[in-house]
Amino acid sequence: MSKPKHIKPGLYAMIFEQMKDIAKEYGYALLIHGSMGRDLDLVAVPWVDNPKPEEEMIKDFHEYLTGKPIGVKPDGTFHYSILPGNRHSYVIDLNRGDKHGEWVRFEDSQYYLDISVIQLTTPTKA
Repeated sequence: MSKPKHIKPGLYAMIFEQMKDIAKEYGYALLIHGSMGRDLDLVAVPWVDNPKPEEEMIKDFHEYLTGKPIGVKPDGTFHYSILPGNRHSYVIDLNRGDKHGEWVRFEDSQYYLDISVIQLTTPTKA
């Protein structure tokens, strides 16, 4: 049985431009990855040799999206995991249970952002 699609590209397009500007301030390029049919999948790629701390960028994303300057877990941290390729993955909930999102005024478990941050690597000499 497949999940129903909740098409949300209009909302995601609206928030993406500001998020792209925030990422640029931290030294990252922000890319859309995925269909935007449910959640918004983003990839942040270092665009400078010494980007600012990714955790601070994620906090700025969170504050822009929710109006709250802290993380989404009760202890103030983010939903975080390490994925293949050493990608750091963060989830920012928009409206998933506690109605803290500022963009949509009803609860919908599919409104969230999944942001993978690519880690800088040092080139190896051949």
